[in-house]
Amino acid sequence: MKKITGQRILTIAIVIAVSVGLIVGSSFFYGRVSIPPFVQRFSSDVASIFGRGTSAAATALDRSTNSLEQLFATYRENKALDNKVDSLTQQQIEIENLRKENKQLKANLKLEGSLTDYKLTSVSIIGRSPTAWQNQVNINKGLNADIQKNAPVLANKGLVGKVVQVSNLSSKVELISDISTDSDRFPVVIELGDDKSVNGIITDYDTKTGYLIMDQLTSDEDIQKGTDVQTSGLGGVLPKGLYVGKVVKTENRGSGIAKRLFIRPAANLNELSNVMVVTGVGKNAK
Repeated sequence: MKKITGQRILTIAIVIAVSVGLIVGSSFFYGRVSIPPFVQRFSSDVASIFGRGTSAAATALDRSTNSLEQLFATYRENKALDNKVDSLTQQQIEIENLRKENKQLKANLKLEGSLTDYKLTSVSIIGRSPTAWQNQVNINKGLNADIQKNAPVLANKGLVGKVVQVSNLSSKVELISDISTDSDRFPVVIELGDDKSVNGIITDYDTKTGYLIMDQLTSDEDIQKGTDVQTSGLGGVLPKGLYVGKVVKTENRGSGIAKRLFIRPAANLNELSNVMVVTGVGKNAK
C-alpha cells in the first residue's frame, strides 16, 4: 500500500480550497455584479448551445413531418386526377362512338328514303372476326326479321356486302372487300351514257387506303375520276343499280384492256356499326 506523502496532502488541500473558493465567490457575486462569474457563464453557455441544438432538431423534425404530409397529399391528389383523366378519356371514346353511330344511322335513314323500291331492315353489327376483319361481320337479326341468304347489305350511300348465312336470330354478312374466293366476287358496272358501259369485278381490296379494286374490265373506255360505280346485276344474286362507290384512280398495266380502277366504297368498311338489309324488292317492298 502506497503511503500518502506530505506533498500529495498539500496538493489535495489546495484543490479543495480553490473549489470551495470558486463556489463561495460565485454565490457572493450572484446578483451583485453585472457580469456573471465564470462558472455560471460556462454552465449557461453549455445550456444555451444544447438548447439551440435541441430546438434545431425539433424544427427539422417538424419540417420533415410537414414535407411527408404534403408529399402524401400530393400523391393522393395526383391519383384522384389520374382517375378523372381515365374517366374523361373513356367518356370521350363513348361519345365518339355514339357520334359515329348516330351519323351512320342518319345516313341509313336517308338511304332508306331514296331507295323506294326496296324494303330495308335496320340491323346492328354484333361481331367481327379478328382474323377476317375485312371479310365478314355478324348482325343481330335473321329469319325472325325476314332476312334471306344473298340479301344485299347497305350502309351510308350504298352496298357494303351481302348475307351469306342466316339463322333464326342472327346472320353472317360477307363484305364487298372479301376477295377470299372467286365465287364471292361482286360484279359491278360503270354507266358512261350513250349506251356505253364498262363491266368488271371487284377483285381486290387495298387495306392501306381502304379502296376497292375493279378489274377484268370489258372495255378500254377512258374512265374519269369521280365516276360512279354500281352493281351490274350479272349473276342474278344482287339487283342492278346499287351504288358501290366512286372511282378515285386509274392504273394502266400495259397495252390493250389492262387497266384497273381504284374505288372509294360507299362506307368505311372498318367502322361499320349499323347497316340496312334489303328484305324486299318491288312488290315485296311494301
